[in-house]
Amino acid sequence: MGILPTAPQLLCAFQGRRFQDRELLRSAHALAELHERRGQVRDTALIAEIDCRRSELVDDINDWCVQEIPLHRNGASLHTESLGAVVDRMARSWVDANQAIDIDGARSDNTHKHWYHLAELVDGYTDLVTDVAGGRRRLPEQ
Repeated sequence: MGILPTAPQLLCAFQGRRFQDRELLRSAHALAELHERRGQVRDTALIAEIDCRRSELVDDINDWCVQEIPLHRNGASLHTESLGAVVDRMARSWVDANQAIDIDGARSDNTHKHWYHLAELVDGYTDLVTDVAGGRRRLPEQ
């Protein structure tokens, strides 16, 4: 059975550290790279290609969940997003927060806004993982 990664493990994967040994973390790292690349290109065909690859990675994460996470328990409430969608959103937020530092500096209001948003997503992810492990929440397949 698979174990969902912690939020710090995801953040390390986004950064490119300690992700090679787990399939889900490799996909998380690739999502962060794609979001970073997407922000640098202007060609609509290339953006569509990047978004298509992101969609494939989201599906890969969701397929992993179906295979590795224990079956949904009776009475567990359904989460509104798939795990792949959650990880994709966190990857984008992580890229946005780091780019805000590069563009506006560490002390700007814009940078603070982006890092605060990422922190909220991390908290939500941590709650989700805890609830899934405890059988209180279940993940949709897609």
